Amino acid sequence: MNFKPIAAIVAASMAVSACATSYTVAPRASADQEIRYLNGQATTYSDMGNGAVQVTPLGVNEQGRLVFGVAAFNETDKPSNFGIENVVAGADGVPLRVFTHAEMERQAKNAATAAMVAAVLVGAASAYAAQQNATTTSTYYTPRGTYSYRHYNPVAAQIGTSVAAVSTAATTAGIASTLDATLQGLSATVLQTTTVDPDEAFGGQVTTDRVKVPAEGSLDAMLSVSWNGDMHVFHWDVTKTQ
Repeated sequence: MNFKPIAAIVAASMAVSACATSYTVAPRASADQEIRYLNGQATTYSDMGNGAVQVTPLGVNEQGRLVFGVAAFNETDKPSNFGIENVVAGADGVPLRVFTHAEMERQAKNAATAAMVAAVLVGAASAYAAQQNATTTSTYYTPRGTYSYRHYNPVAAQIGTSVAAVSTAATTAGIASTLDATLQGLSATVLQTTTVDPDEAFGGQVTTDRVKVPAEGSLDAMLSVSWNGDMHVFHWDVTKTQ
């Protein structure tokens, strides 16, 4: 079969945020699998007659989750559905949750909401500080005693409050813009159930739950893809490089 349809789909989803810690994800192909390279990235190819599956490890994202590009080619004469429900993941023999598009979308929205709340709290603190700084106390020493005089500058208070409000608005607007871009990216890349016609390919990104990669040795990552009645099982060694 033609390798190009699957390769193009996997290439379109190869974008994962960099982590503070770097990882190496090395494939361990079985006897009936083939390791190919796509733009320098190792990808494992499996063909069982009813369909072919290709999986490319995209690394460990900034949340500590494994991310893969998964694509399938339909070699039967009937259309078949392919989506996240076809994928099972594991690490060191323990099952790993694989997130659906809806779950990842909800996580992105929750993270944006938390960031907006934090921005509003910071803005409120800045506005309060502006009000406090607008009040000054002067002390006078005379032969008859010491006198204190407090002066409130409404203009300074208003300027400080306005600056805090503008800063908060800019921050929340930036968060909203980032969320919009994130949601658009999820729709374009996350694997979602799609009917694949004969001699056609489809795929997208698959993200697992967080994993703990040991400081020494490696983590055995597994992805099992059920496709057209066949089970394609892939393995990788995940190690820390720094």
